[in-house]
Parts: sequence; structure tokens; C-alpha cells
Amino acid sequence: MAMAMAMAHPLIPAFFLLITPLLFLTHSLSPAHAASELVDGVCHESQNYSFCIQALESDPKTPAAKDYMDLAVISLNLGISNTTDTRSYINDLYESPETDPSKKPALKGCISGYDGAVGSFKSALGELKEDALTANYDAKVAGDGAVSCEDQLASGGVKDSSISARNQFTLSLSNIADVITTHLLH
Repeated sequence: MAMAMAMAHPLIPAFFLLITPLLFLTHSLSPAHAASELVDGVCHESQNYSFCIQALESDPKTPAAKDYMDLAVISLNLGISNTTDTRSYINDLYESPETDPSKKPALKGCISGYDGAVGSFKSALGELKEDALTANYDAKVAGDGAVSCEDQLASGGVKDSSISARNQFTLSLSNIADVITTHLLH
């Protein structure tokens, strides 16, 4: 019996030596792991790593992303959603009877800037498969609406941290989409 135990015992370490590399290989080839590496690489190239990770991981489709095209669709849809929501938020402020009338010209300028931002993100999404260069350009200029809005607020003497935060999100989403669509050019 002691001899049988001694014979079985050496097989256990050998089994682990064979199976352990297979576990790592399986893990590294999983779609979620590949997507995670793709997201991590993109976010390291972005201007705000932690925001990039949070933004892309907020979309349930991200773990299934196989390539830059999949991530581009995700990032541009995030941009469309964010800019549409921000435009609506600013429009509600503009139309509110409680809003100081002296702030309305700046808010109107922001609405106009966000019309352009929404349009740019939508154009980029529509152009992805046919014209990656134009999609990349539109992804990059989508942030101009946020810059314009911030300029409008400053020139109008309007200080609104909620709009400024939304402008920063838009700029960051534009940067992420720009980074991703740049990879489609290669």
C-alpha cells in the first residue's frame, strides 16, 4: 500500500505541470481577456486612463469586443448618448422659466455646439466602415462642441459646474473615439 501511495504521489505534480500552462493559455485566449487588453491599450493612449476604462466598461458590449471596429462602435455610441443627453440637459435649462435671462445666450450657444457634437459622433458612426479617415476626423471634432460651449459660458459670465463636467465628459469621449478610430487607419 505504501508503494502504491508513493507511485500515485509523483503523478500529481506532473499533472499540475501539464494543466497549469493550459489554464493560462485558455484564460489569455478568452474573448473577455482579449477585449480587456484592447481596452487597456486604448485607454493608455487616451488623455484620461481612468475615465476611459470606466466609460468603455460601462457598456455591456465591451467584454465581447473583438477588435478596434467593435470598440469604435461602442465609443461612438457612448459619445452619441452623452452628447444627446447633455444637449437635452442644457436645452431644459434654457427653456426653464427659473433660468436667469442673462444666461440664456450662453446656453443657446451651448445648444448649438452640442447640435454639432451630436452630428459629428453620428457621422463618425455612419462612416466607420466606408471611410475610416473621415470617421476619425468626425470623432475628433465632436469635442469642438464642448469647447465651444465652455467658451460661450465663459464669455457670458456663466459658471455652471454641471455643464462644465458634461463638457469634460464630451471631450474625453471624443478623445477616446479619436484614439480608437486612429487604429482603423492602419
